[in-house]
Amino acid sequence: MTENREYKYPYHSSELGEIEFTRNFNTGYFKELTFKKIKGGGNFGGNYICVEQNDEYRISKY
Repeated sequence: MTENREYKYPYHSSELGEIEFTRNFNTGYFKELTFKKIKGGGNFGGNYICVEQNDEYRISKY
C-alpha cells in the first residue's frame, strides 16, 4: 500500500500467493520478506508492515 511511506495507490500492485504465518498470525514470511502485524491498523490502511522495506501492506485471506 505504501512505498517509502508514500501512497502507491492507484498504481498499486497485488500479488497472490501463500504467506507462511506463525501460530498467532503476528508474523508472516513471503518471498524472503518478513511481515509484522500492526496492532490497531496502520496509518495508510495496511495491516502488516514489512520489516525489510518498512512499508505497509494489506494482507488478506481468500
